[in-house]
Amino acid sequence: MLIRFAGKNLLYFDQFEFLFSEGLNVITGETGAGKSVLLRALQAVLGRKVELPSNESCYLEALISLPKKTLSEFGIDDQEIVVSLSPGKRWIYRLNGRMCTQSMIETLFEDIVHFHQQNSQTGLLKPKNQQIFLDTFLDDQEVLQQYSQVYGHMKELEKFLNDIDVEKLKRELDELQTQIEYFDRVKPSEEEETLLKERYERILRRQQIAQILSEITTIIENDSPKGFAILWDMLQKCQKMASLFPSGFVDLLKEVLDKSDELHRFAKTTLQELEIEDVQEIERRIWDYNDLKRRYGPEIKDVIKYFQGIKSKYDEVNRKFKDFSQAKEQIRQLRNRALELAQKIHDQRLQVAQAINSQVERHLKDLAMNMSFSIKIEKMQDLNANGIDQIEFVVILPNQERLPIKGILSGGELSRLLLSLELVSASSLSSQILIFDEVDAGIGGMVGNVLGKKLKEVSKNLQTIVVTHLPQIAAHADKHFVVERLMDKMILKALNEDEKRKELLRMIGGEEIFKR
Repeated sequence: MLIRFAGKNLLYFDQFEFLFSEGLNVITGETGAGKSVLLRALQAVLGRKVELPSNESCYLEALISLPKKTLSEFGIDDQEIVVSLSPGKRWIYRLNGRMCTQSMIETLFEDIVHFHQQNSQTGLLKPKNQQIFLDTFLDDQEVLQQYSQVYGHMKELEKFLNDIDVEKLKRELDELQTQIEYFDRVKPSEEEETLLKERYERILRRQQIAQILSEITTIIENDSPKGFAILWDMLQKCQKMASLFPSGFVDLLKEVLDKSDELHRFAKTTLQELEIEDVQEIERRIWDYNDLKRRYGPEIKDVIKYFQGIKSKYDEVNRKFKDFSQAKEQIRQLRNRALELAQKIHDQRLQVAQAINSQVERHLKDLAMNMSFSIKIEKMQDLNANGIDQIEFVVILPNQERLPIKGILSGGELSRLLLSLELVSASSLSSQILIFDEVDAGIGGMVGNVLGKKLKEVSKNLQTIVVTHLPQIAAHADKHFVVERLMDKMILKALNEDEKRKELLRMIGGEEIFKR
């Protein structure tokens, strides 16, 4: 229930305050006095996006009583809450004094408060809104959600099938597989690359040592014309003529040749013990590493990271390929399930439409509409986002001709039809507060009396707030407010019984009308 709505510095209102009744609340006043401005301000404070004539000093607040279950979903323990709005350049909302977002306030009240505005009947001219209106009456709302999920999944898979290029997908898989196989063959690692470089340098050094030792042994073994074998022959000759040579010469030559034998044995033994690895195998391995770095580097860590991405990409493409293979069967199953759900929705819509038709016709008759109403439901060739039905609101003329409401009804007739639909929905809406702006558009005379009684009946179950120019409606008010223009100011007043009679008299046309 909306208990209090107040504000200051709203257009020409210095300040205003509503203390609402639980039943029928009526707001009257001359045209242009500012009644609709107040309702737009109420919409704004309840989270609706509306055009609001305001300034930096404007302030709006509402005190509202809601079920504890509703508020507990928002972490609020109290049953009464205060919502405030400072609608300057940036609208600032507060809930119980704490700042919050507009969307939070809108979500809180979207199922609590139902607004009916001038010209809102034009929305019912759209088939989509007609379908939405009808579906609010379905007992099984869960089947609508299930259908939406199944249909949405089916359309996603259909789009997936249409968008995908299978041949391109296969080529991509083959290319990725080739790269992965090359990588898996090499199996590079930063540690192995370091070891390969060290081994290769060690092999090169050993090869150089072996080359030197080999040349030494070759010389000593007299594989060369200038080998040491000639020196041994010279030593024998020198020993025979030792006295003819300088002192120590022959001994020095012998010592050199003895050392050469020792050097030969040492060089040969070392050469035999020196293990030379296969440098070609190491070079091939290093070439593989260099080739990977050239293609995917610059460093081996970059190569490894690249191939991690390649493997993830392969898994993704492979999964997509498998999804493609399974998609057709999934679509078939989803379509069967969607058709099953759509049929349930169709059956419910037919049943609900009959009940709505009879209730709307009763209201139309009371509102002096010489025509019948029907919700036309026809099955289509294929499924759509809302089922398998094409829904259209039609009127049945006295000659039994069925015509869509668009372009057939006048503004007043359309307004009365919408009111009939609103009155029907009032009994089933989850809303707790109904707000009507200019509810009497296109209505007058005895029809106004009927509408007043109907609104009074509705207000017994739902708090109802009505802006009206009809005294027939205002006469049923539990609480009557009037908006008056005083010079350049707007003033809101709550009327007592005597003031209410005077306002009703003004709305009729004043005492002068009875003196004619």
